[in-house]
Amino acid sequence: MPPATPSTTLDVPAVRRAVNSVPDPELPPVTIGMLGMVHHLDVSGDGAVTVDLLPTFSGCPATDMIGQDVEAAVREVPGVTSVTVRFRHDPPWTADRIDDEGREALRRFGISPPGGTLVGAQRPEGRPTLPLAMTETSDPRPCPYCASDDTVRDAPFGPTPCRDVRFCRACDQPFEAFKS
Repeated sequence: MPPATPSTTLDVPAVRRAVNSVPDPELPPVTIGMLGMVHHLDVSGDGAVTVDLLPTFSGCPATDMIGQDVEAAVREVPGVTSVTVRFRHDPPWTADRIDDEGREALRRFGISPPGGTLVGAQRPEGRPTLPLAMTETSDPRPCPYCASDDTVRDAPFGPTPCRDVRFCRACDQPFEAFKS
């Protein structure tokens, strides 16, 4: 990318769109913008961009990949001369930062975020069920398939450290949920 010249005006909204559009590598249907991971964006007059991100989990193994993807996306914006991506843990990320579009994309993907309302959930006809051992939880989540609150935590750890495995008693379907 050629360096910015005094006549080049950096399109700050384009930088913001580039950052917000980076997909989460572990949750392909959502972007880091939908997840609310973008904490702060600073664009200087010389084209230097600094992006502060909040990881969804303190031990998130995808931070290196997210950082590389953000840097690559921002470098595509004309006039950008350098990109610095920093991960912050203060303030901590919470699922309250997930926007409505992200919640709906997660629901369609079969993951229930804490809080929020699931819209348009339908019983998954013909889906196979798995024999699962049920354990109670004080944090029930609405099922992403039928929207029932009659759900339990099946396992405290899912495929990534920030998710666990749940089970819906109403439609007999397992699903994943973001941890609180």
